[in-house]
Amino acid sequence: MKLLRLLVGLTVLTLASTSNALACSCPSSGPPCQNAFQVDVVFAGTARSVVPLPDDDLPPLRPGEMRIPRTVRVEFDTVLPFRGTPGSRVTVLTAGSGPACGYGFRPGERYLVYANSKGTELVTGICSRTRPLSEAAEDLQFFKTLSAPGDRARLYGTVTHWEREVSTAQPRDHGPVPNLRVNVSGMRQVLDTWTDDAGRYDVKVPPGKYEVTFLPPPGFSNKYLQHSIELPDARACAVLDFSVRFDGRITGVLRRPQGGGPGAEIPVELMSADATGKGGNISVLRTSSDSGGRFEFTEVPPGRYVVGVDLIRRMDAKEVFPTTFHPGTQDLSGATIVQLEGGQQRELDPMTLPPARRSHRLVGTVVFEDGTPASGAFISLSDGIATFRQVAAGIKTGPDGTFEFLVHEGLSYIARASFWDEDQRKQVAGTVGPFVIGADVAPLRVVLSARR
Repeated sequence: MKLLRLLVGLTVLTLASTSNALACSCPSSGPPCQNAFQVDVVFAGTARSVVPLPDDDLPPLRPGEMRIPRTVRVEFDTVLPFRGTPGSRVTVLTAGSGPACGYGFRPGERYLVYANSKGTELVTGICSRTRPLSEAAEDLQFFKTLSAPGDRARLYGTVTHWEREVSTAQPRDHGPVPNLRVNVSGMRQVLDTWTDDAGRYDVKVPPGKYEVTFLPPPGFSNKYLQHSIELPDARACAVLDFSVRFDGRITGVLRRPQGGGPGAEIPVELMSADATGKGGNISVLRTSSDSGGRFEFTEVPPGRYVVGVDLIRRMDAKEVFPTTFHPGTQDLSGATIVQLEGGQQRELDPMTLPPARRSHRLVGTVVFEDGTPASGAFISLSDGIATFRQVAAGIKTGPDGTFEFLVHEGLSYIARASFWDEDQRKQVAGTVGPFVIGADVAPLRVVLSARR
């Protein structure tokens, strides 16, 4: 049974971990004509019992502790089959929580269940069309048509124009895309259709495997516009909704200072010009220069931008420059403002970098209040100004409580350490900073104490 529960956690509940997922994430199951042919069994039944399966590989619970089960077994009776051949009584496995994609069955309620076979068990989750039978009118209407033979399967969907705002990282819907060519190839045939004024397309094809390609107009990116689909039955359907976006491009070249050659393999950032000088969690686009110092930003939406290096503090940066805007100035008022319309391309003049900041090794020790070294404590570094931004990934201290980080001169840091005391079942933590790295870097000492 332990192996089976692992199988359920890794394959059936596909896009989420059964043990520590914060939210279930999965693609839409689509309409009944799509999901019915993606599963092995569909039936209506009354949930009579919901029983957690024991987690044999986890430590025993302490007095007063509770644990959400990884997997539950649901027994159904009064079963009415629609696809597959379940008996009059059926058991189905599902994860023990919604964040792990488990379906929350309630004893005594009647459901329409879409399930897959895994060995001798049936499994389901919220990524399928499983639902209360009272909410399954569309599904029941579709299953009435299954007795009639199908002619051709249906492939349909909608194409919309989406852009992601650089300053907020939030998507923006620009509406449907009409007159866009859709190519469907497979089963020894090639079909072309076009989207209507509402961005919709709809084709009928024999059952089989197909490649669906959307051909955008000039100025739009052609990335992620191809999809493989299988229509296993003439009564099946597949919904493929796609989005397109502008392929705005900004290119340029980095040079090392004082004739040092190309600025190779250096992170370059693009920021909304309206976001410069503002606080908070500002979003940027990042790329890296190649061996010749050349960089390129692709799929840039319309807007006003500045380009530069180290505009935002980076995580675990090995080489850091003073904040520098194109054309090579640290003064924001002298920065190049790049205006892009839809799908426009801009080539910037070469940019000479300033000397990089000197790097140092920051060493230190994490100790308890009595001075004992804290072996295995967790410590990380944050930006000393934008304190919410972590700039060095957390590490564990050595047996003697020691740690080491790469830091850069002139930048401000905060060191945060924590330790979970299993015996006392409490968290102890300590913070040092903010502190600025100078030419001489003294060892750091972080003292852990109980949170108050």
